[in-house]
Amino acid sequence: MVSDKRSVISTQQFSLRFLTLLTTILLSLQLHGTEETGKQIWLDVNPRWYSKDDLKVTGVFGVRQSLNNIEWTKYVVKPSVAYSLSHGFDIGAGLGMNYTKNIDVSIPDRFAVIPFQGLNYVYLLNKKWKLNAYLRLEEKFDYDTTDWDSLNSLRIRLRLRAIYEFSAYQKERYYRATMSWEGFKTAAGDDGFITDKSRLTIGLERSFTYNQKGRIELTWQRQSLGLASGDSFKDYSDIYLRVRYYPSWGDVIKNRFWHSD
Repeated sequence: MVSDKRSVISTQQFSLRFLTLLTTILLSLQLHGTEETGKQIWLDVNPRWYSKDDLKVTGVFGVRQSLNNIEWTKYVVKPSVAYSLSHGFDIGAGLGMNYTKNIDVSIPDRFAVIPFQGLNYVYLLNKKWKLNAYLRLEEKFDYDTTDWDSLNSLRIRLRLRAIYEFSAYQKERYYRATMSWEGFKTAAGDDGFITDKSRLTIGLERSFTYNQKGRIELTWQRQSLGLASGDSFKDYSDIYLRVRYYPSWGDVIKNRFWHSD
């Protein structure tokens, strides 16, 4: 009984220290980076359905809100499907759509359609540690809603992530601490003035039941913007807090994705 209590206390202390340490790292990056820093909050619901073996249908329904002087709100819908080729390795495709409502009337609202295809690999180091690599190709059609002229581009995304899982107080429940880096590169076409983008993210995930979980993430994002005056570039950074809820249906435990999600 005493050892169980010590285990619970140790787990709680680890999660608090992990978040405190990595939050300090992100804030240090922000303070030593560019002077102009945006702040955002992202709220997502991520429903998922699992087949009996190797198929997963997912979605994202979200809203992103800017907290700076130039305010905007973005609404996101992103259905997708993934097929497991083997344990830990899967392919997938989906269609992202988002609408950005700009509070400033001088800036037109935008509507984007983003079909994408991806390869995902999860490597189990042991019962607690996982490594994840995700490569995605996106075609982006970004429309100005005043005249419906579009910016069309092809973008490559790569995400590398480490996941550490440890037991929660409740039996058969868990916490997961995550840290990831993600890079974006426009390979062809015109994506406005954005030339590249990168993100560092820390997160803490908690399972509520076998088919429900939640995650809180803190992200520092840097993007390089080309200036219209010439070939010079200027870096902008953002920090955003993301809250995600994952409800699931179907054969959650029997499906191959159970071990790699």
